[in-house]
Amino acid sequence: MADTADISFNIKAHIQGAEKTLRVDQQETSDGAPYYSCFDKDQQLAEIRKEESNEWVQLWGELDQASLISIGKAIEQKELASE
Repeated sequence: MADTADISFNIKAHIQGAEKTLRVDQQETSDGAPYYSCFDKDQQLAEIRKEESNEWVQLWGELDQASLISIGKAIEQKELASE
């Protein structure tokens, strides 16, 4: 298993209607579940994770629902491309 603290990648997502390139750092909870810290330049926008129901939820931050879904879909596409 990869050390998730070292997993960082860029995605393109729509944040409040504007396309942005975000840096995403994959982290892990104490029980091993992945979550993602999302940054616009050096400013952290949110921490999100995918629930067992396949729904993306925001752990920290103030993203609107459309932005959260856009980031989640971009993370999923990045993960599929790296398999």
